Amino acid sequence: MSKKPNPEAIKEQMLAHLEEKYGEEFVPISLSLSDWAYSYDRLQAYPKQGSEQDHFEVWGTKMEDGSYHISDGYFGIFIRPQYEAALSEVVSGTYDDFKLYVEFGEGVLPDRLTKDTTIAEIYRPDENFSSETVIFVKQSSVEGKDVEASLRQIAGKMREQKMVGFVRLYTVVDEKYDSIGSGPQNLSALQDEGYFVGDYTSVMVTPDMRIRQNGEEVQADG
Repeated sequence: MSKKPNPEAIKEQMLAHLEEKYGEEFVPISLSLSDWAYSYDRLQAYPKQGSEQDHFEVWGTKMEDGSYHISDGYFGIFIRPQYEAALSEVVSGTYDDFKLYVEFGEGVLPDRLTKDTTIAEIYRPDENFSSETVIFVKQSSVEGKDVEASLRQIAGKMREQKMVGFVRLYTVVDEKYDSIGSGPQNLSALQDEGYFVGDYTSVMVTPDMRIRQNGEEVQADG
C-alpha cells in the first residue's frame, strides 16, 4: 500500500520552497491534498510582511520519477505595485484624474518568474501570464475624449511594453470620485449606487500581441 501523505510535511516543504525562492517568510492559510478533482496539492498562503489579502496559491505535484514539483502564484503579488506603476505611467499620457488596480487571476505562474524578473522580461508567447486592469477615470477628465479611442491608444502602449491583458475603464461621477478606492471593488454595487456614468468600456491585448475591442481586432490609435 502507498504511504499516506503527511499534510504537515507537505506544507513545510512548500513553505521552505517559497522561502528559498523569494528570500522571505510566508504564512499558510489552508492546504488541500490532491484528490479525484485535482491532481496536485493546493496551499493558500500569504507573505508574512503583507496581509491575508495578498494570498496566492501553491501547487505541489508528485511526478512519475517520485520527485515533488512545486509551482506558485506569488510573483503576481510581488510584481503588482510595479505593474500598476508602469500602467499608470501609460494611462497618465491620456487622462489626468484616474485610479487603477491590476489583478493576475488565480492559480500559479511560470516558475522562471522571480523577484529578479523585470516587467519587460515577463512576456513569452508560449506562456500564460495575463493581467486584468480596472481604471476609474473622473468624469471631467473624460469630457471631450473618445473613450474607446483612448483605450486603443493605451493598449498600443501596453503592447510596446509587452503587457498582456484585459482593461476595463469606468467613468466615475465627479462628486463620487474621491470616495472610490484604488484597489479591488464591488463593481456591481458601485454601479447600483450611481458611481459610474453608463457602462464600462474595454480593450484587450491578447497573448499573441493583437488588440481587440468589442469582439474585433483593431489597430492601436496614436
